Amino acid sequence: MDPKFWLRRWEKGETGWHRDDVHTELEAHWRKLELPEKSRVLVPLCGASPDMAWLAAQGHEVIGVELSRLAVETFLTPPRVSPAEGGGLGSPPYPGGRYQLGGGAFSAPPADLLASISAVYDRASLVALPPDLRERYTRFLADHLAPGTPMLLISLTYDQSEMNGPPFSVPPAEVERLLAPSFDIAMLNHASALDETMKNRGLSALEEHTYLLRRKPDAGAKA
Repeated sequence: MDPKFWLRRWEKGETGWHRDDVHTELEAHWRKLELPEKSRVLVPLCGASPDMAWLAAQGHEVIGVELSRLAVETFLTPPRVSPAEGGGLGSPPYPGGRYQLGGGAFSAPPADLLASISAVYDRASLVALPPDLRERYTRFLADHLAPGTPMLLISLTYDQSEMNGPPFSVPPAEVERLLAPSFDIAMLNHASALDETMKNRGLSALEEHTYLLRRKPDAGAKA
């Protein structure tokens, strides 16, 4: 998928995937990852999600990777955070945590940054990618996350003949195929997520699945 696609969507305000509220599945299940405060949480394709503010409020350092600088700037606008409290990599602390937000391709973060990641939160990354990029994305996670690293993943399932993604349908069987070789997978919840926005795009049904994954110890993570 051409990165310009996402940049144009942000420029035009065509961001139907964006939520103004914290995702209920994040609030319901995050503590199951059993992370201490000040853990570093990677949020790939973070956009301007308020989920990052929620994670920071739990005391975590939020490492967000996003193609669109406009999305990052949108997230950092007052009153959420002043320019002195957030920004690019190495930004100073923000209440209960810290943001390090950078633009660019997901596969570009520094290796030392990835080596220090304590957990991953993916609500909008896997479902944003077409099949070929999903393969690269999941392989990248497997190659760079340390054994034992947990991940909270939220995916969607729908009839793709009714709608062209993104977001794409990534059903449980596809999650297993992509991630089971390197991660232990437990489904935490599944429920209907059909709303007016998705109905207007032609969907008759939409399911949301929430998973807790943990990097297997024998998958050979790279430092």
